[in-house]
Amino acid sequence: MSGGVRDQIQQALVDAVRGLGVEGDIPDLELGRAKVAGRGDYASSAGLKLARQLRQDPKAIAVRVAETVTVPEGAASAQADNGYVNFRLTDGWLRRLVAHVASGAGRYGARDLGRAERLQVEFGSVNPTGPLHIGHGRGVTLGDSICRLLTFTGHQVQREYYVNSDNTQTRRFGASVYARLHGVEPPEGGYTGDYVKELAEMARHDLPGIGDLPEEEAEPKLRMYAIDRMVDRIKATVARVNVRYDEWYYENRLWESGLPQAAIDRLRESGNIKEREGALWFGEPDDEEEDRVVIRANGQPTYFASDLGYLLNRFEQRGFNRVVEVWAADHHGYVPRMKSAVAALGFDEQKLVVILHQMVNLKEGKMSKRAGRFVTLDELIDRVGSDAVRYFYLLRSPDTTIEFDLELAVTQGNENPVYYAQYAHARLTNVEGAAKERHSQLPENANVGLLTQPWELDVARQLAFWPDVIEDATLLLEPHRIPYYVHDLATAVHRFYHAGNAQSDHRVVVDDVALTRARLELCRAARHTLKTALDLMGVSAPERM
Repeated sequence: MSGGVRDQIQQALVDAVRGLGVEGDIPDLELGRAKVAGRGDYASSAGLKLARQLRQDPKAIAVRVAETVTVPEGAASAQADNGYVNFRLTDGWLRRLVAHVASGAGRYGARDLGRAERLQVEFGSVNPTGPLHIGHGRGVTLGDSICRLLTFTGHQVQREYYVNSDNTQTRRFGASVYARLHGVEPPEGGYTGDYVKELAEMARHDLPGIGDLPEEEAEPKLRMYAIDRMVDRIKATVARVNVRYDEWYYENRLWESGLPQAAIDRLRESGNIKEREGALWFGEPDDEEEDRVVIRANGQPTYFASDLGYLLNRFEQRGFNRVVEVWAADHHGYVPRMKSAVAALGFDEQKLVVILHQMVNLKEGKMSKRAGRFVTLDELIDRVGSDAVRYFYLLRSPDTTIEFDLELAVTQGNENPVYYAQYAHARLTNVEGAAKERHSQLPENANVGLLTQPWELDVARQLAFWPDVIEDATLLLEPHRIPYYVHDLATAVHRFYHAGNAQSDHRVVVDDVALTRARLELCRAARHTLKTALDLMGVSAPERM
């Protein structure tokens, strides 16, 4: 039993439609979760979709489909409803699913969607000119959860942080450290936070004689020293939210390898690089309206020049099939330019996937690294903990702004979604101990046929939906679907648990050892799945609370 019941229903639906005489392309039958629970678990608008092709009444078509469709393993029954075909998962199949999930030790749902595809996810790559603030934290956790999801589904994932080290902002950073080293204010547009003073004093100690050098000699040394120290701090911060990177790729490596110039040369040959006003511009050969500067008239490269070399590095030199970028929404204007560059360099622009995320709002603090006024990610972790940080960041779609509720994040109650989910896992774990205390020995195999109560089957029903969530979240790169699912599963678990509080013979551990063992099987299946989901979010699954 694969557990991917939606795919089984979809195939059965297609087979039934073919049986009606439909040849050629079949329209999208829109199989999805039923919007009204009382009408089933899945629904398809098959009758409505086929009415024009079959020239029949949609209601009559739906009836014929429902009468002829056969879902493998008896997983679901079908019923026509006003042009729709509704599918309800059968109790017998749900019970067998419980046994299957309980025996899988957390691998349930781990379908091989990637087929070992080599891809890179580059995320969190802010200028290393200051500590990470709470806005950066969203991109870091979003990117990491995408990596976890892709790894779980059979992709070969490389996690990368691109370290800007040779651009306008980092040079201003180096100049700011130089100024503080000499006890003066940073230049206009520089960085004034206290951490810049700390870096200057560290450099004075670690780079003997640095203060005696003229600025043109000292600044590059101070810049790289300060960037390395900030990267160390960033590494320590992201580790606190269970994030790791495979590679910290420095921008200067690109220029040392000559890749930006190689990209420019290639684009010059294709007509995409033009010289105008003493500068080099990128754009379409016969269109100047959307041109962007690559090399300034003073010979100084722009961000874009490095990015051109970075594209060659990843798609050609390192051979990634796909590159996923996680950027803040203020970079949205850069997306078309990067897509155009990918195509102009001779690659499939669809292989560059850019995910944009909106801001994170907190009532206190402003987000400005230069002025040093911001709420750091470390401060947020200190106040609410790593689990709450990750959970709350993933709880909303990337295209929506997050209003981080500090008070809710530390609440020990069901209104806190983190507590609600983790408490469900702890309850499922605790019943194992209760069973051992009450029964010296339980049957080795569970008789899942004893699971007959509606709240028991509702837990199993939520388990059936898990492969759908994994598939959709992976293909759409939308890990925020996971906390939604976790909440639904936790709700079913709590209802299952509270049924025993209302009536003692509905508890997990009862005098009947066979029934206890069957309910423990359900608990184990739910616990495995809940832990897997929390792991994909980077959130812990405590056994006691």
